[in-house]
Amino acid sequence: MPRDDNYVWNGTDQSGASLTAMTRLGLEKGYTLVGCDISGVNSFFVRKDLAGDYFAEPFTAENYYHPPRYYLTQGFFSGHPAEFPPA
Repeated sequence: MPRDDNYVWNGTDQSGASLTAMTRLGLEKGYTLVGCDISGVNSFFVRKDLAGDYFAEPFTAENYYHPPRYYLTQGFFSGHPAEFPPA
């Protein structure tokens, strides 16, 4: 989302940065996305010059995205109410 200094988090499970935004930031800093865990919570970046042929291309959010599966990390409740549809 665009910067909004007046924004207040509403307490739902919609928080953090998008994988696409993190991928773009990583590229600006010389890192490439190389994977995400199946829970949809963590993404992994490696310095671009070290990625070599160790990871599956393309290094895009669309290729590596996993939907949130909070139950894999925190039981069946994420701790925050779900927001539908996501903002």
